[in-house]
Amino acid sequence: MCFAESSVSVELEEGNFITQDYQCIDCNSNFRGIGKKVRCPSCDSTKVKKV
Repeated sequence: MCFAESSVSVELEEGNFITQDYQCIDCNSNFRGIGKKVRCPSCDSTKVKKV
């Protein structure tokens, strides 16, 4: 197992990302997500649907 340390500083602005609204099927939580493999921030489930 390898570990790497990084000292790279990244500055992100809010307007750089396109977010989607999702709803968790397991806990019924609504949230905004980015990317392809979206997980619920409340229960860590991958069973989500776009709203």
